[in-house]
Amino acid sequence: MLLDIRKDNYMDTLQQVKLDKIENLLQVLVNLLDKRSDTNQLEIMTQKEVLKELNISPNTLKSWERKGLPRLEPPIEGTRTVYYKRGDILKFLTI
Repeated sequence: MLLDIRKDNYMDTLQQVKLDKIENLLQVLVNLLDKRSDTNQLEIMTQKEVLKELNISPNTLKSWERKGLPRLEPPIEGTRTVYYKRGDILKFLTI
C-alpha cells in the first residue's frame, strides 16, 4: 500500500513536470507571436539565437529539422553558420 502511494505521488509529480514544460513552450510560442507582430515575417535568426530564445537544446533543434523545420545555410563554402526564418519556426510549432 505504501508503494502504491509513492507510485501515485511519483506519477503526479511526473505529470506536473510535463505540464510545466508544456506551459513553458506555450509561453515561448506566445512571446514569438507577440514579436511577430513587431517584426518582419522574414526575420532570420542564427541557430544560437533560436536555441537561446526558445530555451531548447541543440538536439531538440536537430530533431525539429528531421521533422521538417527548414534551415538556411549560406552558399559560401566553408561557412558553418546556420539560420532559420522566424516565420518557419512559428509555422513548425503551430502545426
